[in-house]
Amino acid sequence: VHTTVALHEMQPLQLQDILKEVYRVLKPGGVFALVDFHKPTNPLFIPALAVFFWLFETETAWQLIKTNLPELLTETGFAVSKPILHAGGSLQVIQARK
Repeated sequence: VHTTVALHEMQPLQLQDILKEVYRVLKPGGVFALVDFHKPTNPLFIPALAVFFWLFETETAWQLIKTNLPELLTETGFAVSKPILHAGGSLQVIQARK
């Protein structure tokens, strides 16, 4: 299963339900790969991301960058690889295995 820049559109309870459903439908050993927003690790990216969110996103995007996705995936039952960060840490790539 793969999702790119979509989970930030979900309310927190919806996000939990989606992760549970992805886990349910994956075969043992199956992989869930995701790319989505992350709190920037490079301070130079914070203003740009804030403007982008203000112009184009909703509160759910702000909620997602405050969410520890690897922890949430682990709580759902996945074995999670270390996130790979891009764009000053504002995008994360995560692989989670059932």
